[in-house]
Amino acid sequence: MDFVAIDFETATSAWTSICSMGICVVKNNKVVETKELLIKPTPFEFNDYNIAIHGITPQMVWNKPNFCDLWEEIKPYIENQLVIAHNASFDVGALRKTLDLFQIELPTFDYLCTVKLSQKAYPNLQSHKLNMLGEELGIDFSHHDACDDAYACAMVLLNIIKDFGINSIQDIEEKFEVSSGKMYPGYVEACKKKKKSKPRKNI
Repeated sequence: MDFVAIDFETATSAWTSICSMGICVVKNNKVVETKELLIKPTPFEFNDYNIAIHGITPQMVWNKPNFCDLWEEIKPYIENQLVIAHNASFDVGALRKTLDLFQIELPTFDYLCTVKLSQKAYPNLQSHKLNMLGEELGIDFSHHDACDDAYACAMVLLNIIKDFGINSIQDIEEKFEVSSGKMYPGYVEACKKKKKSKPRKNI
């Protein structure tokens, strides 16, 4: 399978305060590229709580490009691709709100959440947080480093693909009863677990 894993770190609790983006490109089930982009958040504000989580300080990004200035570099990685993220509602939400902030048209892609997939694939684990999954699956990475988190997210899906004989997004949707999310200009649909239909009562 081909897909792209992404991860965002933010400077504050604001969705649009992206200060780092990690990208991991997978082609034919092999990691072929990893990338980190340091980003000057808009507005340029940080809080101590977020700094303590990811270690990115204002001094590290004050002279870096804004997200809008990096968009032409970022867009080809995700346009018309299968995008994955761990807790995709956060990462896709941050992407959407940041693009809206800069009045940039939304790209087109399908996406999946490896939290939801790992819950389906490995239901007996006590936690499906990325760091705990990394320990369980033998993935060596530095948690809350955007590039490493994107890599770990990709490796979670690659483990699922291997363990369950997955060959396509359709296999994933059918085997784990999930539906992929979608983004395209003017529209975002969440990825979600499919609800099992209840048997109808005879009247």
